[in-house]
Amino acid sequence: MPYFRMLVRQLISFLSNKNVMKLSIGIFLIILTTPFSQSKGQDCYPKPTGNRTTAAEHFSYGFYQCALREYLMALPNKPKSKKLNRKIAQCYLKSSGANKYKAVEYLKKVIKLGNPDHEVYLELAKAYFFGYQFEMSLKMFEKYESLESLTGEKLAEVENYKRNIAFSKEIMKHPVNVTFQNLGKDVNSKYNDMHPFITDKEDIILFTTDRKGCRGDIPDMDGFIPDVASSKVKRGRDRFSSARSLSGTFSSENVEQVAGGSPNGNYFIYASDAEMNMQLKMSYKAPGKRSYPASKYLTSINTRNFSELAATITNDGSLMIFSSDMRGGYGGLDLWMSKRLPNGEWGSPINMGPSINTKWDENFPNFSQHQDYFTFSSNGLPGMGGFDLFKSEFSETLKSWTKPKNLGYPVNTSYDDFTITFVKNGRYAYKSDIRNDSQGMRDIYRLTFHDAMPSYTVIKSSVFADTLSSNSKKLDEVHAQINHLKQKVDSLKSAKALPEIIHAANKMYENKKNQLDHLNIFTNSSVEVKTQEGKLYGKYTPNARNGKFIMILEPGLYTIKIENKYFESLEKIIRVFDKVNYTPELSRDFYLKPLAN
Repeated sequence: MPYFRMLVRQLISFLSNKNVMKLSIGIFLIILTTPFSQSKGQDCYPKPTGNRTTAAEHFSYGFYQCALREYLMALPNKPKSKKLNRKIAQCYLKSSGANKYKAVEYLKKVIKLGNPDHEVYLELAKAYFFGYQFEMSLKMFEKYESLESLTGEKLAEVENYKRNIAFSKEIMKHPVNVTFQNLGKDVNSKYNDMHPFITDKEDIILFTTDRKGCRGDIPDMDGFIPDVASSKVKRGRDRFSSARSLSGTFSSENVEQVAGGSPNGNYFIYASDAEMNMQLKMSYKAPGKRSYPASKYLTSINTRNFSELAATITNDGSLMIFSSDMRGGYGGLDLWMSKRLPNGEWGSPINMGPSINTKWDENFPNFSQHQDYFTFSSNGLPGMGGFDLFKSEFSETLKSWTKPKNLGYPVNTSYDDFTITFVKNGRYAYKSDIRNDSQGMRDIYRLTFHDAMPSYTVIKSSVFADTLSSNSKKLDEVHAQINHLKQKVDSLKSAKALPEIIHAANKMYENKKNQLDHLNIFTNSSVEVKTQEGKLYGKYTPNARNGKFIMILEPGLYTIKIENKYFESLEKIIRVFDKVNYTPELSRDFYLKPLAN
């Protein structure tokens, strides 16, 4: 049964933990270790038939995607069932990997059918919130408040949503100039793919996945036991290869998830529940090595009765920032620092303080390329909803980390945004998201920040005549004719011929020189460069003496068109490589053929 492992895990965890887990941590661990769900999702057992009893059983165990499929199959038989419509909506709302806005149409139907439960208005308010329909969301919250006398947790929940709406409306007035590129089916699956970690060279990406076919291929909730997967960029291509489970202890029958590492990729850290609580393990790959060796348990970092979920480490391995709910924090998960001692062990953790940590949860720290700032997620700092991503820089003047800055919309969303990894001096970043073009649930995306300077490639180029053509022969013939006419003009001048005769001969001489210019590939040529989308990127004029010109292009696919009215037009497609295949300088020569006589 797919339920068995989940029940055993929960029972063992409860019996083995003498300290009662904080509510926020318990919820957070469920979010991280529970495969999320939506209608595109998983293999359900038994096969969905529209059985409402089976659906109710799935729902009670938190198998929301499987319950959703049963309910959706049952709905056509009872389209006016308030219970069915509401259950479908609740499946969307409770599934962390689903598009929660899809709940709106079903909840509106419940209200239209009459006499809805008061909670339906609360659920509809949340669904509108996730669709960024803030005015409708507020209207439904107000309707709910008019029907219920809210106190305690319910009141706090509604007030928190209202704060998130107010914050979202303001931050969305100034969106970040960023675009998203789905990494495609070679990396993403119909399951959850999340927590990406990538080196600054962009040669390999490591991420957490709960897809079928991983080494921990054991059903768990709506998916399978999460494992660590990897995908590499090969030479001569810019896309990632097909993802596969990382071998060895990185993927087993236990829960493993990517925790972080160093920007240069030499250190890789992951979290595992092999010790009951989530704890950190680290592997060091020496420069030039292709794979990560066996990992080591971080003895001085991990705590016996608490959980450590994520970490980042400097390139030289001297400083680590990690998340833990150990005693001495401000509440929930906090970020802590530890320095490596001369003997190689890690020193006593130091809490990063109230400017970073809140009474809720801070998690997934990630150092930037130069380790002058780090990013992390928090559900305690002002944000758009759930976990938002933040950035804190190191102040040399204050010798401390600055007040966190929200990374803005659309980097942050109304959903939980857990982790982001920046590369190439902040020009690009990788994060998981729930978007309209997702393969199924959470997908991994490459973000391009257009206000950051790209890594340009200088292309030293030259235009030549095709050496296989007869152009050189024509040039020799014209040169001979020019020399002959020049001699004729000179002799006419020496003989003091009539001005009209000298003028006519000189005109023939100048015309022939112009013909030479036309045959010379270095003159009268123009170069036009367009992007893959057909947008004009730039125009260039080759040097009239040697045909040389320089293009400075950012990574991408370009069409190079060279025109000269005395030669055949030439179109060439060139790729300026990115990621690990990036090179700062290239050489390209272009050959034109003379027009046929």
